[in-house]
Amino acid sequence: MSARDEILLLFTSLSEEEKSKVLHELSQASTTEETVRIEEAHVVCCPHCESKLFVKNGKRGEIQKYKCKACCKVFSSKTGTTLHRLQKTDKFELYKSLMLESYYPLKQIAKKVGISIQTAFDWRHKILSGTAKDDKAFEGITEIDDIWFLYSQKGRKGLDYSRKRGGSKRAGDNDFQAKLLITTDRKKTTDMSLTRIGRLRKADIERKVSGRFSEGCALVSDKHRSIAAFAKSENLNHVSFKASEHSAGGEYHVNNINNMAEGLKTIINRTLKGVSTKYLENYANWYQLRNKKLNASEVARMLLQNKNTTSIHINREARYKWFIENFSRRTYRCPVKKTYQSMIAPENLAKLNLV
Repeated sequence: MSARDEILLLFTSLSEEEKSKVLHELSQASTTEETVRIEEAHVVCCPHCESKLFVKNGKRGEIQKYKCKACCKVFSSKTGTTLHRLQKTDKFELYKSLMLESYYPLKQIAKKVGISIQTAFDWRHKILSGTAKDDKAFEGITEIDDIWFLYSQKGRKGLDYSRKRGGSKRAGDNDFQAKLLITTDRKKTTDMSLTRIGRLRKADIERKVSGRFSEGCALVSDKHRSIAAFAKSENLNHVSFKASEHSAGGEYHVNNINNMAEGLKTIINRTLKGVSTKYLENYANWYQLRNKKLNASEVARMLLQNKNTTSIHINREARYKWFIENFSRRTYRCPVKKTYQSMIAPENLAKLNLV
């Protein structure tokens, strides 16, 4: 028996927890040097004012600190990223690898890593807030459709009523459906965006994907009036079909979106037993992240590149309030009590592109 076969035999005999620890140690050993190099390489400007005039300002442990000459603020390569002020970094690396491995519920992943459920929840959404959205232009045949999830306030404390099991019984579009717009081309450039609670409108599509279509792009969808109006305003070749027929024939179909919708709904409604509308787009990011099949170093690079992660994470409640008040007929209820000093006023979120 070869050494490789012996290692595989020993590995398969381990428990799931032991396997996770071994995988974590191997990934940590192979990416430690690259992670340090990535951190240093991305300090190109001040994360607060984007000035390139900064100097070194001592170290905290092994982390180099810098001071901006323009705004006089001190920062490091981790400021504003998912790793900003992060504790228990060794457990965080294991947690991140488990998130790439499967869609573990909070209690299960918290037990595997050895952290509290609240920490597991915070880490999950810090990672998902830091995942980079695909901003490439759509090319060639591009599919577009909206999928819906029942409006949910799961986890919100202080509500004086609970939604009846099964939600709304009204057929068709109604004000209890959170619409997730999916746009994807055949090169797998994909955008998943929460647009509205209620019937999809042309303005919602414009807000999310306007200007991202290359010349000669063909937009494929069912006969949704809002999509047809959007395609006309963008001067796109719109190929439509009756929803009951599922295809316009040949290569003009939305099968890729249908497959994504089935996979995402299975994860959210069955594996995770439903998620709050407040975090729905984050879970769509998780689905896309796992589909990209990135390794640990690629995910680390992504998380360190996004300097808006902290702002997005701590302003999540304000973003949710802004969304409910502007894109639904629901009532914003029971605001969370957890606050941060650096939170941004809701009316300034759009200006800073945090919505």
